[in-house]
Amino acid sequence: MVKALLLTLTLLPATLSAAGPRWDHSIKIDDPKLTAELAARQCHKSLINAPELLEAWCEKAYEMDYWSALVPISLHTGDGTRLVAEAKERLKNKEPKAYTVLAWLYGSGQFVEEDIERAISLNKELLNLAHAGVTPAIRTSAHKELADLYQLQENWPAVIKHASYVKKHSRFKFDIDAAQRQIAKAQKHTQPSTQ
Repeated sequence: MVKALLLTLTLLPATLSAAGPRWDHSIKIDDPKLTAELAARQCHKSLINAPELLEAWCEKAYEMDYWSALVPISLHTGDGTRLVAEAKERLKNKEPKAYTVLAWLYGSGQFVEEDIERAISLNKELLNLAHAGVTPAIRTSAHKELADLYQLQENWPAVIKHASYVKKHSRFKFDIDAAQRQIAKAQKHTQPSTQ
């Protein structure tokens, strides 16, 4: 019994810190000096540390023009109506985030009917944007999504093309390793049969 208690007390701090950043109770939602960045941070922290405050913090962040706060709100409530409408509206202004959000929604069938072709189209449009907001990381992420979507369709030449881009440009070993696996799988499917 004592050993179990000591083990619990030893592991508890590590478990709590692994859960993510601590909730900062000193930040008040009605503080007139509250910034959009801080509200957005509290929105995301609440997901792990204070789910009962998620809607309040994310609504506050949304009011402060952080529209990505609609993602955790939608996932938390199970209603993506506002998220889909906002992303579609922002797509009209060619905002890069709108392309990634809608592509994710259509690719996963989350809050909309799954439409892989639409997800592919949105990612391709994102890659063709001549917009300062399309960073190299966003570009690489779009190629990663395209490789994944084309793999679902078994379009192996397209998988090779987009996974090769990820392999060359990603900064993350995990993505590079996944891209190498996709390329190897695609190459097996594109080689002529020797039977």
